[in-house]
Amino acid sequence: MDIVFLVLLLLIAVVGGNVLGKHFPRVPQPFFLIGLGLLFAFFPLYRGFQFSPDVFTFAIIAPLMYDESKNVSRYWVGRGIVNIFSLAIVLVLLTVLVVGAALHWLFPLFPLSLAFALCAVVTPTDASAVSAIAPESKEYRVPQTILQNESLFNDASGIVAFDVALTAYISGQFAFSTAMLDFGKEFLGGLLFGAILGLVIAAVRQQLIRWGDNSPLVLVTIELVTPFVLYYLADKIGVSGILAVVAAGLIQGGEREQLRLTSSRMQMLSANVWEIINGMLSSLVFVLLGISLPRVLTAIWHNQQIPWWELVLAGGLVYVLKFSLRLLWSRYFVWTHKPSKHRWSDSWLMALSGANGTITLALAFSLPLVVNGQPFALRGALIFTATVVILLSLLVPTFALPVLLKAGPTQGESALKWSRHMRLTAIHQLEAETDHPSEAQIVLDALRQQFQWRQVPHRRQQRQLFKQADMAEEAQIAELLADQKISQRELDYYRRFLRYSRFTVDQRWWKNLVLRIWFSMHMGHAYHDVQTAQDTFMTSPIVMEQVYWQDKFAQLGKDIRVLENEGYQAAMAKLTMVQTAANRTANDVVKRYYHERHRRLTAEKPDPTIIYQLFLAAFHAEYELVQAELAAGRMTTDVANTLQEQIIFDEMSYIQNQSAFLA
Repeated sequence: MDIVFLVLLLLIAVVGGNVLGKHFPRVPQPFFLIGLGLLFAFFPLYRGFQFSPDVFTFAIIAPLMYDESKNVSRYWVGRGIVNIFSLAIVLVLLTVLVVGAALHWLFPLFPLSLAFALCAVVTPTDASAVSAIAPESKEYRVPQTILQNESLFNDASGIVAFDVALTAYISGQFAFSTAMLDFGKEFLGGLLFGAILGLVIAAVRQQLIRWGDNSPLVLVTIELVTPFVLYYLADKIGVSGILAVVAAGLIQGGEREQLRLTSSRMQMLSANVWEIINGMLSSLVFVLLGISLPRVLTAIWHNQQIPWWELVLAGGLVYVLKFSLRLLWSRYFVWTHKPSKHRWSDSWLMALSGANGTITLALAFSLPLVVNGQPFALRGALIFTATVVILLSLLVPTFALPVLLKAGPTQGESALKWSRHMRLTAIHQLEAETDHPSEAQIVLDALRQQFQWRQVPHRRQQRQLFKQADMAEEAQIAELLADQKISQRELDYYRRFLRYSRFTVDQRWWKNLVLRIWFSMHMGHAYHDVQTAQDTFMTSPIVMEQVYWQDKFAQLGKDIRVLENEGYQAAMAKLTMVQTAANRTANDVVKRYYHERHRRLTAEKPDPTIIYQLFLAAFHAEYELVQAELAAGRMTTDVANTLQEQIIFDEMSYIQNQSAFLA
């Protein structure tokens, strides 16, 4: 039970870190995750918490690498194969050897093989780690594409180099020729083994699709177990399990490209499942770092032979040397496909964006707890030094990239701006609809609600606006009495209706319960039927108001719809008059309530076919805007992809919840 609770707390921290990262996009998300992990480290349950290194590699690195390789663009990999070989293999080996030798020379506390292992740990780059803070720029599209393609193979090379160096340390023997031979064996053997098994698994999946067994339960489950099975089998035969997973992932990605529009639902569900798994595992690593840091720091503090400040200097040295090598290599040994007017700026971008992220941290945690039967004394020092490098690789780009790229909006900020513009376009398109006003209002309210979820309305503003609209409605009905157009009894009934409406709009659970009890008692008494009272209690008060008050006014021989229309017009006029840029979101919430009430009481039952057509028209208007702005060059392809994805998800949400728009 304790283990389950520990895992649940970790997931809560993952959620919290992602939420904070979303609201503060200029701060790298890992900092929030590490901070939450540090808080958890002081919980009694987490004292002495230790994650098995073997499990770390198997359960975290393998699925992350599989998903990354599955989603890499084979087209761009083919075009950039020279750069991939240059950056992801040659530069990685050069960094391990040069920086590792310098580290051992300046800090003899690190044996040469462990210095190589540490440098291998910090060679994997995370192209997405700084993408949230990098300003959007068409000028630097080529180096950014190179970075994305490099990341996958960079990770694989670093992991293999790490395995070779660690094996040399454990065995106590290191020879350059033997190390290179082992590197080649693990590298090529892992790729070949993974490619063969990947082809077999792909053939099985394709045959299942031909037989009609392409349900997400079957195919997505096969895909989920693939990286774990491959890693386990490759490790058993002595080749790189990570590279086997990478090779299989590349083949699975090729299979997906062949499927294209076949088994679309399965492909979409698979992408969603892997997005969740990837996000959880990537975030989980940083939370675990936060939890482990106090124990690591305590061990370093009590170890007088390894001062903490010396480890900080070692981490700084590794970062500076690694950065310098990457900068020079990017300038002179990377082919950019076409001439660039700012070659040095491209190189600085590629060097700064070589941030260390999830894979680096996961490798550090995969260091063994015990070596040759003895506790691994340098494990904490290596993890701490790697952490220093990771933090520097995230902090430096945070300040340098916006200056280098002439700070502008990031891709996320640009997509958010265009998303708002796109939805306003759909709203303006439907506001001109006059043939079906009731159905158009339903669709408009749904579109406006998207803004309300993005920008939470201020509760005080909302109450104030509702009070103003309510007073305007009261005044209008009182004026009808003064003009002798209604009776005092009608006014009293309508005022009771407004009091109930105030209860309804407040949306508090106890008020909702009171209304349910009141309406059920009334309907049960009116129809002398317990079943009617029970059905009324189970129905939302906003729905029962229509039946209840129409029944009350019918007893007087009157129609509530006449009064409600007068009150509705007065309330809407007041809300329109007091609307400002500051209270627009709250104003839309209050208006939506009045629209809903008016439609339920006065309009005919909405036609689902018309609503469907109007939603299609709204989505079509959004698609047209994206197409026009992309063609005009005012929108990047990445932002267009993000917006198109939003429209598709909106369409799916509507299709799955059509009945909700008719209630």
